[in-house]
Amino acid sequence: MAAIKRRTLLTSSVAGGFLLLTACSDDGTEPDGPASDNGTETGAPAAEGSTAPAPEPEPEPDEVVVAPLASDTVVGLDAAGAIALSRALFERAGAVVVLPAPAPEPTPAPEASPEGSPAPEAPVSPSPTASAPPAVDPTVALTVAKQLGVPLFEASPELEAELDRLGTHTVISYADDAAFGDREVVAGPAAPADLPTIEGLPLTPPPADSAAFVESAELPPSIDAMLSAAGITPVVTASGHPGETGDSTAAAKELSGPALGVGGAFRDEATLAARLETTRSVAELPGGGVTPFPGRRMIALYGHPGAPVLGMMGEQPPAETVERVKALVAEYQAHLPGETVIGAFEIITTIASSSAGSDGNYSILSSFERVLPFIEAAEANDIYVVLDLQPGRSTFLEQAKRYEELLKRPWVGLALDPEWRLLTPNARHMRQIGQVGIDEINEVGNWLADLVRDNGLPPKVLTLHQFQPRMILERERLDTSRDEIQYMVHVDGLGGQGAKQGTWAAIKKDLPAGVYLGWKNFEDEDLPMLTPQQTVEQVSPVPDFVSYQ
Repeated sequence: MAAIKRRTLLTSSVAGGFLLLTACSDDGTEPDGPASDNGTETGAPAAEGSTAPAPEPEPEPDEVVVAPLASDTVVGLDAAGAIALSRALFERAGAVVVLPAPAPEPTPAPEASPEGSPAPEAPVSPSPTASAPPAVDPTVALTVAKQLGVPLFEASPELEAELDRLGTHTVISYADDAAFGDREVVAGPAAPADLPTIEGLPLTPPPADSAAFVESAELPPSIDAMLSAAGITPVVTASGHPGETGDSTAAAKELSGPALGVGGAFRDEATLAARLETTRSVAELPGGGVTPFPGRRMIALYGHPGAPVLGMMGEQPPAETVERVKALVAEYQAHLPGETVIGAFEIITTIASSSAGSDGNYSILSSFERVLPFIEAAEANDIYVVLDLQPGRSTFLEQAKRYEELLKRPWVGLALDPEWRLLTPNARHMRQIGQVGIDEINEVGNWLADLVRDNGLPPKVLTLHQFQPRMILERERLDTSRDEIQYMVHVDGLGGQGAKQGTWAAIKKDLPAGVYLGWKNFEDEDLPMLTPQQTVEQVSPVPDFVSYQ
């Protein structure tokens, strides 16, 4: 097919077909030049005394010119985000594809009127004889845009100004009712096989010196087509952090230029820049990447060194504990193909006590020497560590500060266990379930986030154990704004599986945004304890952290 030129393209009567207006001689061959109105060739000499008309300038090709990304940029996933992305990526686009604007959300049905009051006026329904416009398959438009290497937009009031900036003169339109000014409008083909040929296209863009991190693999067609036209392969990071996985971290480290963040999870340009700097500068975690979640799942043994009664982790020496957790990891990995599953130790570092002790806090503090062998064994075997605090009458922050040197290690996180926090003078362990106020938790979170920032550490897990809503007062005020920590609510109820599922449903209800979930399997108290396969299949969503006690 000949190349499409401006002002020479007409749509045929066949859907998706195109006709080119050309002049032919009687024998079917093209003449040497276009014919004039009087039948003479415009290339012939003009009659003496007449003025020859100036030849019409050859139209510019419908090329696409990719612009170097000027700085780190964050855009949304809507029509406005597509236009912002176009401004960031393209200097020129002589041709574009346009989809219709999204249909408005349906109006909800009116609520029933109270008895005795007049019914609200019913909305006017369209005439049953009126035919709705045919639905447009956005995947066809996306394929057309990708095959041509051009941007794709949704029709919007702001679109014409962007087409002016791009110098667009050919619009392949699926939006029948949209106006595009003084531009050639071509009906979008019904199938990619009917794709027209456009001079200068398809464009094969040079490899981009930029990267796009996107919060979902399912991108709107406009965003997908823009990135393709610019030669950028997107990297999925659901949390909006470039350091989410080993692959995304590698992409961030290889990038010498600015980056794109596509989606609300990236917040803004300053946040994206800070996350990129963290990704490039801090130590990676077991399994790759620098953020604990959601790029991996952790399978943990819980307990205290040398105390089998407190959990599986204390039932054997460090080396044997490593092998035990590795076996569990292998079982989970078999049921979570394609995911990164790693081992973890959750070490009870301060232990709730029935006696007040010399400090009156009803909590026993472990020495560094007691927990270090397990931390060092974990570090040598790509196992994460969480230090669990049961503070009694002490505060969580007071106890966390005691273990600051251990928390400066890159793979050591923190867990707060409100069950063992005594808020009132008369409270005692085992008489009632403890609780903690949200301000005390937020205080620990800010301290730990500062520790991470000031020591150039990867973000840390900050676990909150909870199996009753009352255990964390005003949980809805949890401050999750600091990138240096990732909160996880660990649901550690025990007993029959029906009761455990009820606890799981209650605790995950109204979970603050950005908080991850953990589940505990009790070897002796659960009736029965779930197998790894049952844990994956029956606990929804699949927990980010599963511990065994």
